[in-house]
Amino acid sequence: VPNLIPGGGLLPIPTPAPLQNVSVPIVEFLGYLLNRFSAGLDPTASVLSQPPIIGNVDPSKIDEIRRTVYVGNLNSQTTTAEQLLEFFKQVGDVKFVRMAGDETQPTRFAFVEFVEQESVARALTLNGVMFGDRPLKVNHSNNAIVKPPEMTPQAAAKELENVMKRVREAQSTIAAAIEPGMTFRLPT
Repeated sequence: VPNLIPGGGLLPIPTPAPLQNVSVPIVEFLGYLLNRFSAGLDPTASVLSQPPIIGNVDPSKIDEIRRTVYVGNLNSQTTTAEQLLEFFKQVGDVKFVRMAGDETQPTRFAFVEFVEQESVARALTLNGVMFGDRPLKVNHSNNAIVKPPEMTPQAAAKELENVMKRVREAQSTIAAAIEPGMTFRLPT
């Protein structure tokens, strides 16, 4: 039995109280810490586990966030979303790519959302890999990709109708400017 010196930095470990009425982020955080601690003891354990989601996050977005990585240190002049899509396909099926940051600055960042969470762990192994002339920074994302709202078929039909109306008006204006007195009709 080791001799414990008062104030020597060792404290008794209290018996944990059962978790009651604990919010999901705290439980996730505790699970994340436990996983990280276990990974330190077991060299075969994964250290690529998802970090806890901090803050007030819409619960419907958690799955999207868990399937998304942040990609930083991108060359603004040469990197496109299509190139990122092709590059990240090597680790899993990509659902969305969204470029972000100021395109007039030399460095930008992006978000890549995968179809499956397992692809995120593989994507994280690409951290530091050269992409063009720069090493990538790949981390877990704290955000879901902001996507355009999906239209119902009725809304899409209405939008198409409005666009076609503007096209017909523009064609009539152009035709009237070219040949006054002549009208142009778009075939229906």
